[in-house]
Amino acid sequence: MGTISVEYGSNLYWLGRYAERTYTTLNTFFEYYDKTLDKDKNSYKEFLESLEIDDKYSDNRHFIRGFLYDKDSFCVMSTLRFAHDNALVCRNVIGSEALAYIQLAMDAFSSSRDAKNLRLALMPVIDYLLAFWGSLDDKLANGEERTIIKCGKFIERLDLYFRFSYNHKLIKNEYEMLCHILARVREGLCNTQHLAVLTDALATENYKARLKEVLESLNKIFEEQVS
Repeated sequence: MGTISVEYGSNLYWLGRYAERTYTTLNTFFEYYDKTLDKDKNSYKEFLESLEIDDKYSDNRHFIRGFLYDKDSFCVMSTLRFAHDNALVCRNVIGSEALAYIQLAMDAFSSSRDAKNLRLALMPVIDYLLAFWGSLDDKLANGEERTIIKCGKFIERLDLYFRFSYNHKLIKNEYEMLCHILARVREGLCNTQHLAVLTDALATENYKARLKEVLESLNKIFEEQVS
């Protein structure tokens, strides 16, 4: 790997993954948030099962607060902090503006803890994360740094889309975008064998029957080369 990849490759990749994990998890969380408050108090168990997280919560309200604000590594507060930690290491690459948007997202998230309307209070977090990606697209128009971050972003997005059984067509579109990005990486950085597994699995809508294999291959396409 080149100088950038040796020094920042893993941080850039995980910055992309954690920023996207926070964004997509929050969006999906609110679907279950509404359902668990209005229709089915136990629907949050399905959410946890999809993420392969043990249910340690006593009820739906404990889940809502705990999953957002506890210090467990899978909680949203932690994933946002991990994104910030990686952004801080990569500040010279991504720029101060991108780092500032992650910091603003963290500040907005922290201040939402006591809000009565969580959805409204957390909307700025979503907005700041979108601004973060916009800032990166502006600063890193081309180059390996942008490619590595984008790989992390789309691999994480697909991981979550698979787990939550998103629409097959939507998943295929996201996969095609990932393939487009992977086509730009230097030879040896993309594991084509694992990519072939995904291509085969997504040829039909029956990928759910191979979910474990699909997730394993997805996470080995690029991760082993930057770890």
